[in-house]
Amino acid sequence: HAWLSPANAATWLNVIAAELSAADPDNAGTYFANAAAARGDLEALMDEVNAVLDPVRDGRFVVFHDAYQYFETVFDFPASGAISLSDATDPSPARIAEIQARVAEEGIDCVLAEPQFSPGIVRTVMDGAEASTAVLDPLGSNLEPGPDLYPQIIRDLASTLAGCLAE
Repeated sequence: HAWLSPANAATWLNVIAAELSAADPDNAGTYFANAAAARGDLEALMDEVNAVLDPVRDGRFVVFHDAYQYFETVFDFPASGAISLSDATDPSPARIAEIQARVAEEGIDCVLAEPQFSPGIVRTVMDGAEASTAVLDPLGSNLEPGPDLYPQIIRDLASTLAGCLAE
């Protein structure tokens, strides 16, 4: 899930521009100019997301699966845990019990689900808890493909997280 870090995306822009320039040297200037403009857009996006997250930085949240580390690192906002350690398998009963205890003991404010996983697992984790819930979509599966897709995925993650923590 390395794409969830705009800092990684900025690095990839350089690599992509270099590869395109090698394949099409006549347009190298355009590729590098586009990459530079996109890096500026990514910096603005990071500022925007930090502004969205700043009011809720004292909140504690749990994600469905351990997929958001790149987002968490670049925005310095780590999750308190993950229900599932992988997107390839459902969490074990012992893992669910461990996260239920963490939600209760650590005063978790928000438990985040994902659209492709069973909401029943989140309901089980939430049993008896007062935390809010929301759905994060790291793939932007309901968004229109196009030039705004990537920044909208990042914005949606931030606004969903902030909204859940603010409830």
